[in-house]
Amino acid sequence: MFLGIVAAAFLTTSCEKVKDLTSFSVSLPSPEHQFTLDSADYALKSIASETLFTYQHITVNIDSILNAHGVSSATITNGNITNVVVTILLPEDKNFDWLGSARLVAGTDLQTLSAGTQIARTGTIAPGSISVSLILDNAAITNLINNNNFYLGLYGTLLGPLPASQLTLSLNSTLVFTISPLGN
Repeated sequence: MFLGIVAAAFLTTSCEKVKDLTSFSVSLPSPEHQFTLDSADYALKSIASETLFTYQHITVNIDSILNAHGVSSATITNGNITNVVVTILLPEDKNFDWLGSARLVAGTDLQTLSAGTQIARTGTIAPGSISVSLILDNAAITNLINNNNFYLGLYGTLLGPLPASQLTLSLNSTLVFTISPLGN
């Protein structure tokens, strides 16, 4: 009986090692999301209140990714977002001195997006910055990736009025997750 337990433990450990050897990471840059903030939309809003600046619909075609790697079925684990950057594109001479804070959340639908999983947030924004890298919260979004589509929402608070009648900004982020092939 003891040998049976040892053999079972060895086989379980060996299977886990094989699984680890066949697993691989995927890094998917999300398409650059450009959006415009219009000062007229923010003129009557309270400076201290958080506002949705933009949302981005993300589609992850898991089947296509699996096919590209010659895998027919797999489990997805360790899903999260890395490298979140917001940049002012136009006017080129404007900066983020008007931004009090920002946070990026992920959720399954627009109605509940504000209560979604917080992915990243701003720290101290250096005066004169035209680009802000958000601090990652290392939040797991494997369940959203497994759903094949979800939303990212960028929320923010203002310190004062926008520095131009319209600001064109971009949101860039990268999805990462691990694929562990199942026996085919």
